[in-house]
Amino acid sequence: MIKSSLLEAVKLRLNPPVSKEIKRVFSSEPSSDFDLSSRGVKKLKGQHKKKAAVFMLLRQKEKDVSVIFTKRADNLSTHPGQISFPGGSLEPNDESLLNAGLREVEEEIGLEESQIETVGMLRPHETVSKYLIHPFIGIVESTAEFKINTSEVAEIFEVPLAFLLNRKNMKEHRISKGKEYRGYFAIPYGPHYIWGATASIIKSFTERYHR
Repeated sequence: MIKSSLLEAVKLRLNPPVSKEIKRVFSSEPSSDFDLSSRGVKKLKGQHKKKAAVFMLLRQKEKDVSVIFTKRADNLSTHPGQISFPGGSLEPNDESLLNAGLREVEEEIGLEESQIETVGMLRPHETVSKYLIHPFIGIVESTAEFKINTSEVAEIFEVPLAFLLNRKNMKEHRISKGKEYRGYFAIPYGPHYIWGATASIIKSFTERYHR
């Protein structure tokens, strides 16, 4: 498919293939929005009730590899206006979490399953909105064209993978309320503020890449 030393390095670090890795990844301890929080806030950990799947999509862009992000529409009921990966909830008609992720990618940004090479998975991530997100890694062609579903997505933008892999760009912040606080990861990039669950998934990817 796409030839790039960085993309090939990503694929090597994500081995074994998805089909052999699903059981191990699904049984691994999820990361959580509460991981960096004070003791009182951490008590909320483990209350997730809904499953979702997202795709961290990579593609060759000139000499670099970029990662595709979406800015969620302001009218959405959960996390409006925030930066995310394309994806969404597991629906009753979905055969699997992978199928759910692929369906949501097509619904949100117009990429079909045939345009995506799924190359790996990351450990699940628990959100404050009680979702357990299962992140998949995919590669798309450099010529892929997006079709934005404006009811769900306000904007699509790309960030160089090298920027995300640089650990110095990952920040830690807190939201305080009295003596308690919730910590979170954040990656500022130009006018965009990538934080929360999306930044935590990037952290998992970075750890996987550098191990």
